[in-house]
Amino acid sequence: MKKYLFVLLLGFTTMGAFAQAHKLTIYSSFDERYCVVQYPNYDKLYPDSIKTAVMIDYKEKYKVVFPNTLILRMNQDGWKLVSVIVKPTTFSGSNGFANIYSTTEYLMSKEILLDDAAVNLYLQNLSKLK
Repeated sequence: MKKYLFVLLLGFTTMGAFAQAHKLTIYSSFDERYCVVQYPNYDKLYPDSIKTAVMIDYKEKYKVVFPNTLILRMNQDGWKLVSVIVKPTTFSGSNGFANIYSTTEYLMSKEILLDDAAVNLYLQNLSKLK
């Protein structure tokens, strides 16, 4: 009987601990040509602890040059592939004909947990952002 009460108490304690954290989904993107991850306005929105843990320069830190390798590396850090966007681009070449090529952009997402103070700071910074 004591085992069941202990497990029940532990379960309620765990639920209470997770209830205090707010889950937030963040997004990033990168282009297949440069493999530089773009974090939109994260330097203005989140506290320093989140910025240092999330805003990683994968090209500099891991020497990643191929998009497939970057996707795998980001997946190891908790990022998930959300979308692949193929953008056709047209430009006129030197011979007078239109040359068509495409670039691929990858959209990644990650869920982070924020405590009450970090959420309040995030909301204040979000209201200041224009």
